[in-house]
Amino acid sequence: MTASATASPLRRRRGRPALREGITAGLVIRYLVLIGTVLLTIFPLIWLVLTSLRSSADIFAVPVRVLPESVTFNQYVAVFSQYGLDNYLWNTVIVSVATVVLVILCAVPCAYAMARFNLPGAKVVVSILLIMRMIPVVALAIPLFAVFASIGLLDTLTALVLAHTASKLPVAIWLLMGFIQDLPKEIEESAQMDGASTLRIIVQIVSPLIAPGIGATAVITFLFTWNDLLLALTLSSSEAAQTLPVGLTNFVSQFGIDWGAMSAAGVMMVIPTLIFVWFAQGLLVKGLVTGAVRG
Repeated sequence: MTASATASPLRRRRGRPALREGITAGLVIRYLVLIGTVLLTIFPLIWLVLTSLRSSADIFAVPVRVLPESVTFNQYVAVFSQYGLDNYLWNTVIVSVATVVLVILCAVPCAYAMARFNLPGAKVVVSILLIMRMIPVVALAIPLFAVFASIGLLDTLTALVLAHTASKLPVAIWLLMGFIQDLPKEIEESAQMDGASTLRIIVQIVSPLIAPGIGATAVITFLFTWNDLLLALTLSSSEAAQTLPVGLTNFVSQFGIDWGAMSAAGVMMVIPTLIFVWFAQGLLVKGLVTGAVRG
């Protein structure tokens, strides 16, 4: 047996304590803080789900039980049969998806024109976009109400889509301008030399390259539209145009609050956002990895 053969087990034995020594008190504290933060973040969502699965008697039981004594889906049945949640949910889906599509279709060419063309007053337009982002939505609710009432669109889904598109478009343009400005102009110049039109460059070249930016814009637009209460409450007065956040107010009455049904409706409101963000996250990761490999 050679000296190197006998030395290798000794090296492995000496290396094992080194791994244990790497687990320091600071590392343990960091992991504990991280785990505590995650639990604190997801606890409201877990409690919301557990409350939606409890019976009405179990919700008000004393002492409070962490886990429900019996699992029931009566709360989910009640939100559809008693409160008509399906209509609010469908309206919210239509308004959110339509707003995302309109914002992306308008923001991409507008951002490209602002980033690539020497337009007169471009800096002023960018400043206006930033100012519009800082204006609270409550300041726009009353003027929008007056405008839509005068043209006969009040209490319609079209009014909600147009209002959300107008309020989300400045942010979308501002975000996409940064992504487009980071792209090398040589790619677009080569396409122009090959005879490609501006529209074709935007659709076939620029849009795929800024997929992470489009994904981020779509996520922000969808989340803010889906969770909006102020515009929906101001511009709609009937169930035909009211969205899910407005529908949640129906669980509060003069006789009390239906906590079980409200929790079930809250779960129904959270699930689509989680699904959308999950798929959008995949688009973001794919775009960022593609950009890193290309670089």
